[in-house]
Amino acid sequence: MTGTHPTTIRRVEAHFRGDLRRSGHLATSLLPPLRLAWACAFDGEVRSPTIAHGRIYFNTLSGHAHAVALDGRLVWRFTSGTRLNASMMIWGDYAYCGCNDAFFYCLDAHTGAVVWKHRAGAAIQGNFAALGDAVFCGSYDGFVYAFDAASGDLRWRVNVGSGVNCSVAEMDGVLYLGTNGGAVIALDANTGDTIWQAHAPGGINSTCAVSQHGLFTGTRTGWFCAFDIVSGKLYWSVNFGAKIYASPALDEEFVYIPSDLGTLRKLRIADGSVVWESAIGTKKLSPAEQIWTCPLLSGDIVWIGPALGEIAALDRATGAKLWSYPVEGPSSSSLAIGHGVLASSTGGRRLLVFCP
Repeated sequence: MTGTHPTTIRRVEAHFRGDLRRSGHLATSLLPPLRLAWACAFDGEVRSPTIAHGRIYFNTLSGHAHAVALDGRLVWRFTSGTRLNASMMIWGDYAYCGCNDAFFYCLDAHTGAVVWKHRAGAAIQGNFAALGDAVFCGSYDGFVYAFDAASGDLRWRVNVGSGVNCSVAEMDGVLYLGTNGGAVIALDANTGDTIWQAHAPGGINSTCAVSQHGLFTGTRTGWFCAFDIVSGKLYWSVNFGAKIYASPALDEEFVYIPSDLGTLRKLRIADGSVVWESAIGTKKLSPAEQIWTCPLLSGDIVWIGPALGEIAALDRATGAKLWSYPVEGPSSSSLAIGHGVLASSTGGRRLLVFCP
């Protein structure tokens, strides 16, 4: 671990899945059709971006973290030890990400300079969460870590029994996550103590989305599950018949989740019944491909991409496709919306930025 930094934690934030509940539900509205404002190629496959401070932050599989202005101008670039799969979390003046070199990195969000770093026992592929002056992330080493956001001092670490590939969700002082072993766990954010632990029918890559209505996640065996947020009791589960790697989006009544069937489903939160199912992308999934890209809810639109060769806007009520843009795809990255723009990988080395 290295250093401290004098910047302050201000209430400027951007997270994978839009918020710390990982709901994918955005307060901002962006309506199709969109036009391509600019595109730029980088030195590795572009991962899921986040937008804050009037900049687009993203990592590449070549091991570089980037911040670019909304007009495409490069602000800074940071080089890690190896590939960066995760997204950057912006919390105040800091940018946080984990790396396959097993380091947690805290960077100055304005310059890209390293504020601190801390080594885990294995690769880190999920995204950070935060609460007050603490940040949290899981690792393939089977631990969840809590750090002081500014200094990087380790506050606690907890063995959850199996590698953590997904991002950590936070709501009301509780952390929620799934593991490769199929455990679904709620931890006290202040102490790391286990509040409850449940079991899903299969290993979990899908980041848990949480609300007062429950915890929702998918499994690699194709089950989509809803758990009670207080007790961890399994409410209902639906067998999709195809692996679920992506993370769901939530509103007050419905949950939206894609799977390796190559479709996006809208389910009722109350019982898991299907409201609609829509094909996403322009081609079928090949045997070696997987759908990791996650939906975002913005106004009356469900945005998804770059899945199976396109970025698309679907009508939230009916699932009808309203607009699309062809890309290389498929990709395990997801799009971001903020500051009046949509930013997305192409499934390759280019970052695309759209505006109305």
